[in-house]
Amino acid sequence: MHDGRIGAREAAARPRRRLSPLSIRLAATVLLLTATSAAPAQEPAHDADRQRIEAVVGRLASPAMQGRRGEGAEKAAAYLVDEFRRIGLEPLFDGKFTQPIPGKEPGTVQGTNLGAMIRGADPKLKDDWVIVAAHYDHLGVRRGVLYPGADDNATGVAMMLEAARAFASAGAPPRRSVAFIGFDLEEIGLFGSRYLVAHPPMPLERVALFITADMIGRAMMGVCKQQVFVLGTEHAPGLRAWIDEAARDRPVRVSLLGSDVLILNRSDYGPFRTRQVPYLFFSTGENPCYHSPDDRPETIDYAKATVITRIIRDVARSAADAAETPRWNPNPDNPLAEAATIRDVLKELLGNERPLKLSGAAAYLMRSTLGDAEAILGRGAMTPAERARLIQSTRVILLMIQ
Repeated sequence: MHDGRIGAREAAARPRRRLSPLSIRLAATVLLLTATSAAPAQEPAHDADRQRIEAVVGRLASPAMQGRRGEGAEKAAAYLVDEFRRIGLEPLFDGKFTQPIPGKEPGTVQGTNLGAMIRGADPKLKDDWVIVAAHYDHLGVRRGVLYPGADDNATGVAMMLEAARAFASAGAPPRRSVAFIGFDLEEIGLFGSRYLVAHPPMPLERVALFITADMIGRAMMGVCKQQVFVLGTEHAPGLRAWIDEAARDRPVRVSLLGSDVLILNRSDYGPFRTRQVPYLFFSTGENPCYHSPDDRPETIDYAKATVITRIIRDVARSAADAAETPRWNPNPDNPLAEAATIRDVLKELLGNERPLKLSGAAAYLMRSTLGDAEAILGRGAMTPAERARLIQSTRVILLMIQ
């Protein structure tokens, strides 16, 4: 996940373990949105999906991939292209699986986007697209220390490959065409996704939905263990029904995030958001292993990553086969349920007061904000001013607990 605190080159040179102000905004947004509690697990924890996800994460986060920077990034790209071929996908970029990203000097290349596709079968919809994407780069090796990037973002790449396998093995092709994209250089200013949006392999106005995931294998702040957060539905509220259906009877809590709370675009959804392409961004949020050498394969919650992968897969299939898809809504829809999520997550944070080492002032403000949220829910209405105050209080709380 891109660190927005500092410049692109500095971000690559100075990975940090603590949560950034921008990531705090992501966590703050987490507290503001709709949460759906799922039923107890109905799916086996150890199955082929999980085994493949674990294998992909283990491969991409191995020392041989050198933190997927430099020669390691080239090895990772070759591995993913081989996987595209093994799955049976077509190349996305004019007969090629690769899209070179030019460097500053003429004739140089600084990175490579990867892309494959399955052509849609509906004569009227085959020229429309659903994109499932994840960035595959990370921080590399710094001063002899490997930054493996197991959750950032090998888990997202594993999700993308699993979605591709599901579409390829479905028997019947989707109605719309589906692209599977691995972005490079996300950690350096979102260069890969920015370049693709500037040089798209399909008309952006024909993209019905862009889905990406970044860090889906842990828990925000180490405590929100059942949650996965989703940005983007405020600009396409009709997507919520597909998410609810995909999450039904699955052991995660899906929390919808309002992207309007974020000051900067957080990951590869950003360039698509700027172009008003409907999008969803899935993440379990930052955690103590973020941008650290401890982001290793053995620390991932593979059962959780597998369930989230299935949810994304099912949402993508709904978008690919629906007669119509939700259009971009320039006026964000922010439901009352945001206050319920503020209440629930504040309770969870307060329940971990000692592990999080909350100061007395932070705990006091949490309880005060919790009371505000409960009052709003008691009335059954939330004004824009009340929502703004809840957001601001949450930001202050999360700044205080770092």
